[in-house]
Amino acid sequence: MKYLPLLDQSLKSDDIIDLLEVHDIDVIYDFDRLHENIPDQYWAACHALGIQMKFDQNQILKTIFIHLTNVDGFTPADLLDSDISVFTSKQKVRNYALENNIETTEGQTSFFGEEHDWIRFDYPDYKIHYDFGDGHLRKISLNVT
Repeated sequence: MKYLPLLDQSLKSDDIIDLLEVHDIDVIYDFDRLHENIPDQYWAACHALGIQMKFDQNQILKTIFIHLTNVDGFTPADLLDSDISVFTSKQKVRNYALENNIETTEGQTSFFGEEHDWIRFDYPDYKIHYDFGDGHLRKISLNVT
């Protein structure tokens, strides 16, 4: 699957509709229930593919979460024929970025008691965020900038 061309596409674009229909993916409308002036968003998840997509209030795909571990019912995504590089360590991501002159941002954090060691490729139009934990790559997030 090619993920990067999906970013910034409309929920009603042919590519997104085909993906939703082929994999029988429901779209969940997440509106500002508590009147906190939070923009509405739309979510679509395919547990079998290991992906979750987040669309903004204008129904534009802004984020794709690619799960690489069995978590929350997601099967690990198969990235063998995808357009996303997979790395076995944060150092390998860093080396790749240096060899290819890609700007990066990196850090470590604890979230709900879980340690995260991450590094992100900062391209002009999008970002690829690699999240490592427990010695392996857990999730990749693609975001439109």
